[in-house]
Amino acid sequence: MSELHQFDDWNQYKGDASHSGVSADREGPRRIEEAWTVDLTGPVGTPVCDHDTVYVGTTRGNLYALEAETGRRRWTVETTLSTETAPVVTREFVYFATEDGTVRAVDPATGDPRWDVEVSGALAGAPTLEGGRLFVGHADGLSVLTAETGDLLWTHETEGAVAGSPAVADDREWSGPRVFVATDEETVLALEAEDGESVWEVPTDGVVAGGPTIADGRVYVADDAGRLLALDGADGQSWFTYKTRDPFTASVTVLTGETVAVDEVPTTDVDFEEGTTFVGAADGYVHVTDTTFGRRKVRGWLFSKKGLALDGEIRASPVVVGNVVCAADTTGSVYGIDAHRYDHWWYFAADGPVTNTPAVGATRLFVPCEDERLYCLEWSPADQPSR
Repeated sequence: MSELHQFDDWNQYKGDASHSGVSADREGPRRIEEAWTVDLTGPVGTPVCDHDTVYVGTTRGNLYALEAETGRRRWTVETTLSTETAPVVTREFVYFATEDGTVRAVDPATGDPRWDVEVSGALAGAPTLEGGRLFVGHADGLSVLTAETGDLLWTHETEGAVAGSPAVADDREWSGPRVFVATDEETVLALEAEDGESVWEVPTDGVVAGGPTIADGRVYVADDAGRLLALDGADGQSWFTYKTRDPFTASVTVLTGETVAVDEVPTTDVDFEEGTTFVGAADGYVHVTDTTFGRRKVRGWLFSKKGLALDGEIRASPVVVGNVVCAADTTGSVYGIDAHRYDHWWYFAADGPVTNTPAVGATRLFVPCEDERLYCLEWSPADQPSR
């Protein structure tokens, strides 16, 4: 049995198994230009990438492997069902799922089939890879497969369908790796990743958008009742709640305090012990809070603002590259915003709504669009202006 080597790139939904949505070790783009676009069949799903290839599906089916530098098509796996959710890529496999609950593994170089498995219910969100296992949420619960062969390890049935993608992480205060899932019965569950044993369950005010996010031992969820909740991953106890009038429409992206370099930001604007949450809502704002008390962090003349204003509803989760927040909305607007001072650095207009989360490459941002195109926005670190 070969070892599953995982790239350090954006190889699954929101970049990693915890769904952080952050690529902290790259220099964020202060200027961007459109490098290429490619036409696909159907509104474009959530992409992932390794060092030289982008993998993406569409709502009409098919999985595409594209050359990251040019957009040239390497291969296509044809399907008749939606492949909108993010695939997962390793050195040996590309994993993707269709909406009927079929999970497939193909060769990343050729697209040739390796194995396929049907889980017991319709797919709920993107599969998550961690520790040689695929965690697949579906209408009947959560199933865990061996990534090498597709063999079923265990299934945990839930009262409602899993909502969004499961998140997996480990922490020294826990008994071992845990998987966190949300359901459309308005709950968040923590399970032992080894065997699916239940650890805790917490109610939410609504259905969680996109699934949980894990950072620094906490679990962050945002729901369609307008509630952002931070929970302790050990016992489910609440750290804070943030409320807004409008539904949250994307999962939470968390920039932890440890990623902030002291010489990069003015001390008057940043508390270095606190991290930052970014989460999109139907009101057209990326809401911005600290990770300690859930307080608003964007300052106004008289009062704190609820966040960063875009031009339309935000269904794609924001991603953070270095110290730049990249956020997109349903008008096709894509913005690059300073993650600490909240200055707008750049703007790009796609020709249709952006409703799925972009993928981050070394110097590229891959933006999926409902106009049936994948856009590649590119920057050169040497050309970025100094602060």
